[in-house]
Amino acid sequence: MEYQEGDLVLGTVDQVSNNMCFVKLPCGTKGTIISSEIAPGRIKLMRAHVVPNKKIVCKVLRAKGDHIELSLRRVGARDRKEVMEKFKQEQAKRAGFRQILGEKFDSVEGKILEDFCDLTEFIEKSREDENVLPKYIPSENLDQIKKITEKKKRQVEVRYVLDLKCLKEDGICRIKELLGKFNPEEVKIHYLSAGVFDMRVVADDFKVAKQRMASILEDLEKHSKDLSCEFSFKEKKK
Repeated sequence: MEYQEGDLVLGTVDQVSNNMCFVKLPCGTKGTIISSEIAPGRIKLMRAHVVPNKKIVCKVLRAKGDHIELSLRRVGARDRKEVMEKFKQEQAKRAGFRQILGEKFDSVEGKILEDFCDLTEFIEKSREDENVLPKYIPSENLDQIKKITEKKKRQVEVRYVLDLKCLKEDGICRIKELLGKFNPEEVKIHYLSAGVFDMRVVADDFKVAKQRMASILEDLEKHSKDLSCEFSFKEKKK
């Protein structure tokens, strides 16, 4: 599994020293967190924040080959909640597989994890390629497992509040032009009050939704200047 800067990942604390934390990541990869990236301020005792075998949500700062630098303090509450929700879904999938496969579960899971990081990745690939499941799942359990893999993935939503103002005579028309650039099927924009709008982006993955929203906000900022409009925004927390 290749990591990129900004990726969020759930890892397990492996070792803790006075100034370094070593973390086991999915697919057998390992990462490190220096003390300044554990928590804000001076860290007097590392084990007050991280202890071996504890699961923690980290952000990738740099990834060069097998050397992955992580941060714990740069992970927000919402990001942490999203990653932990995915972990719970992974555990639910394992429980479903175990119930169907019974005594065969351990051997089947072992074969899957030789080629995939987790069951979630395995299921996603099986949705893309119908030939994946029969390679790992016994024929007598195939139909039941298919029901699990075919369940629709819950979508996630990213919401921002936009504040748009234009003092030109045709200001309202300029704002309409600015907001009319986006496909209403992909971006939902609703009027809240004078110059204030609610904007939502929905995707299957939180990271994808965040990236899409960042691109939209960058585009809005650029074109608002072109149209002599004032533009600001803030994320709307759930």
